[in-house]
Amino acid sequence: MMKPSRLFWKLFLAFWLATSLTFLVGLGLLMMGSSRPGDPHLETILAAEGQLLRQFGVESGRQLLAVWEHPADQAVGVYDSTGQLLAGAPVAQPAYTRSVIGKDGAALLLKSTHPLAQERDKGPSPWTPLIIGTVMSALFSGFMAFYLAWPLAYLRRAMSDVAQGRFETRVKPIMGARRDEIVDLAEDCDRMANQLKLLVEAQQHLLHDISHELRSPLTRMQAAIGLLRQDPARQEMVERIDRESVRMDTLIEALLTLARLQGRPESIEREPVDIVELLSLIVEDARFEAQMKGCQVSLQACPGFVSRVSGELLYRCFENVIRNAVRHTRPNTTVMVVAQVNGGVDGLTVQISDQGPGVEHSRLQSIFNPFERGLNEASAGFGLGLAIASRAVEIHGGTIHARNEPSGGLTVEISLPRWA
Repeated sequence: MMKPSRLFWKLFLAFWLATSLTFLVGLGLLMMGSSRPGDPHLETILAAEGQLLRQFGVESGRQLLAVWEHPADQAVGVYDSTGQLLAGAPVAQPAYTRSVIGKDGAALLLKSTHPLAQERDKGPSPWTPLIIGTVMSALFSGFMAFYLAWPLAYLRRAMSDVAQGRFETRVKPIMGARRDEIVDLAEDCDRMANQLKLLVEAQQHLLHDISHELRSPLTRMQAAIGLLRQDPARQEMVERIDRESVRMDTLIEALLTLARLQGRPESIEREPVDIVELLSLIVEDARFEAQMKGCQVSLQACPGFVSRVSGELLYRCFENVIRNAVRHTRPNTTVMVVAQVNGGVDGLTVQISDQGPGVEHSRLQSIFNPFERGLNEASAGFGLGLAIASRAVEIHGGTIHARNEPSGGLTVEISLPRWA
C-alpha cells in the first residue's frame, strides 16, 4: 500500500479544517439560538392579542386575556401611553414590549414578563450557518486552488520553453521554500531539461566528429583519383583508393552499430551464451595480431558462465577492448585477460590489462566517449571501439571503467550480471 505523501496530508488537513470549522461555527450559532427560553403557546397568545387590539379594540383583548390561564412567570398586560393597565395582569418588569395601534387609533403597549418573543426575534437566521459555510468553503477552496495551480502553471511554461529548445529554463528556484511532490516534480523537470541539453550538445559534437572523420578519407580518395587521371599507370593510387574505401566502410559499420545501441536497445536479440567460451575465441584471434609485435595474450578464466545476452554485441565489446590493449602494450609484453565470478553476487568480472603507457587520469572516463583518441593516436582507429563496448555493457546491465596500474599500463574492468 502506498504511503501517504506530504501533499496528501496538506490537502487532507486543509479540507478537514474547513469542514470542521464550518460545522462547529454553524453548530455554535444554532446552540446559541436554541438556548433561549421560549414557549410557542405564549407567542401565539401575544400574536392573537395584538391582532384583536388592532381589529376589535381593548375590550376584545381584555376578554382573551381573561380566559387565558397563564403560568405565574408569563403575565401579559395591555397598557396605554400613560402607563395605565387596560387589560390582563400587571407586568412590573417587562421582558417583552410591543407597540400596537388599537381600533380607535390609540397607541397601546403589549407587555410580557417572559422574554420569548423578543429574544427569538433577535436570534440568528436559519440561513446563517449555510452562508457562513459557503463563504468559508469558498475561501479555503480558493486558497487550495491557488496553492496547487500556480506551480503547475510554471511547470507548463517551463515545458513549453524546453519544447522550443530553451533548455536553460529552471523551475525549482521559483518554488521557494515549498516542500512537497510538486517541488520534486519541478526538480525532475529541471534535471530532464539539463539532460536534454547535454544530449543535444553530444549529438552536435558527434555529428561534427563524424563529418570530420568522413571528410579525411574522402579528401584522400579524391586526391588519389585526380592523380590517377593524370597518370593512369600509377597503380599505388588504386591501392590507396581501395584502402580509404575500406576505412570508410569500417567507420560506417561502427557508426551503425553505435546508432543501433543508442536507438532501440530493446530490439536486440538475446540468447544463452557462455561468456567464458566467447572470451577464449576472442583471445585466440588476438594472439595472431599480438605475435606481430612479439607480444602474448594470456587468459585466466573461471569455469563456464552462461547468461542470456547478445553474443554479437559482447563479442564486439571484448574484441575492441582486447585489441585496444594489444595495440598499446609495449613490445615483448603480455596482455592479461582475467575472468572470475563475483563473490556473493551472481555476476562475472573481466579484467583486461596491458603494459603500455596508460592514460591520463583526466581521460579515464572520457575514453569511452565516441571519437575520443589520444594526442598521438590520430591515425589509430576512429575512437569508437571503447564507446561501443561501454554501450554494450550498459545495455546488459553491467559496468565498465578503466584505471591505471601503479606498475604501469591500463586495466579495463567489465562487470556483467547473469541473466536467466
